[in-house]
Amino acid sequence: MSSKPPILLLSFNRPELSRQVFEKIREYRPERLYLAVDGPRDPSTHPRDAEATRQCRELADQVDWPCEVLTRFSEVNQGCGRGVSNAITWMFGWEERGIILEDDCLPEPTFFAYVAELLERYRDHPGVMHICGNSYADQRTTAACAPYSYAFTRYPDLWGWGTWARAWKHFRYEVPPPEQILKSYFVMEGVDRYRQYAQRDRVISVRQKDSMWGYRWHFAVMKNRGLCLAPAVNQISNTGFGGEATHTTGEGSLHAANAPTTPLAFPLQHPPEITVSAAYNRIYADNVLGSTGRYRKRYLKRWIRQLLIPGYVPKK
Repeated sequence: MSSKPPILLLSFNRPELSRQVFEKIREYRPERLYLAVDGPRDPSTHPRDAEATRQCRELADQVDWPCEVLTRFSEVNQGCGRGVSNAITWMFGWEERGIILEDDCLPEPTFFAYVAELLERYRDHPGVMHICGNSYADQRTTAACAPYSYAFTRYPDLWGWGTWARAWKHFRYEVPPPEQILKSYFVMEGVDRYRQYAQRDRVISVRQKDSMWGYRWHFAVMKNRGLCLAPAVNQISNTGFGGEATHTTGEGSLHAANAPTTPLAFPLQHPPEITVSAAYNRIYADNVLGSTGRYRKRYLKRWIRQLLIPGYVPKK
């Protein structure tokens, strides 16, 4: 097995962002590169897509180091839900492990060695399912991991990550009914119940949202009681906030958009035990879900209405 895991670059209609990530991959020089480019949308409503996707496909011709290049160029637009997840499934049809980078996830150079080492170290640990690259440049993560290079958490962040085919086999695009999702959830170490309810409801809501694959992967990890590895310092800067994005259309807050990255020190310092960090779980909840107060009020109102209004069905 090569010491450098294969890399999947996911692209669509942002060639400039894709080139930036490609340059970081070029510096790393993997032996296999998977390039997936989704197809253009209706030209009457998205006239730029055809040219933009063509430019993204051209990245396959710019590999100038010893590397096997495999491409998946869709002729139809699958969307950022099925398009992304189908491409990941495609790579793991050939590979046992891999690194996944979307076009707006700009990696710190040490990201590749960090993920590669952990893919090898935990390849035979079925309970470990995901390696995160992003930590929102939150300085608290260093303390949460100290004195080690990473911590175990419950949340699979998707801005630059790695996993194994053994883990991805649990992914299902069709999520089960809400009652089955509720049965799969358990108490998150260190996270208050209101934000746990909010994260659970987000997963339930994807049944009506075909564009969101990430919460489906989150559910697969949660359902299988999976563990995720998260770095002590931020390894990914998300450059995709703005009008051309699908989900991150706002400018974003300081902790999210274009967050600075920091090199990891090597050799990596590994935790001696596989134990979930409640502190790291809380950092994720703070950055992704926000304050507890906004959810406490929402769920208290919901519970009161359920008690007082016969037949009341809360909106998800």
